[in-house]
Amino acid sequence: RNLAGPPSLASCTRDVYAAGTTFSPGAALRLARGIASAAAHLHAQGILHGDLYAHNILYTEAGESLLGDFGAACFFDPTDTAAATALQQLEVRAFGCLLEELLTHCPAAASAPAWQALIDRCAQPTVAARPLFAEIEQVLFAMSNE
Repeated sequence: RNLAGPPSLASCTRDVYAAGTTFSPGAALRLARGIASAAAHLHAQGILHGDLYAHNILYTEAGESLLGDFGAACFFDPTDTAAATALQQLEVRAFGCLLEELLTHCPAAASAPAWQALIDRCAQPTVAARPLFAEIEQVLFAMSNE
């Protein structure tokens, strides 16, 4: 099923989650790792998803996830390092929003400083200061081993 519905007039730019939606810390982490892995794979192939938000993610209660809806996807030249890095870091901002939403729906992880630290890095106002998905995957993997 879809992780969330698309934004509404009431939510403006945020996806709408079903009332009472909650995730265990393990499921939220698996979901985040799965999407980070998918984005890292796409970026390695020179593809930006372009709409990396919850309404384009299918998931199970266990946290398994699939990224769908490639209607806004586009190609970039991965050999143009400066442009490729900047484009990938733009998509990281959307992932930061997703992480924030997952944390909001995961009360048991709400006080976990590692979650908030990663969200803050992904949402850096300075695009060049944001991590790439390969690093995000490593951070999420380390969090799963804590």
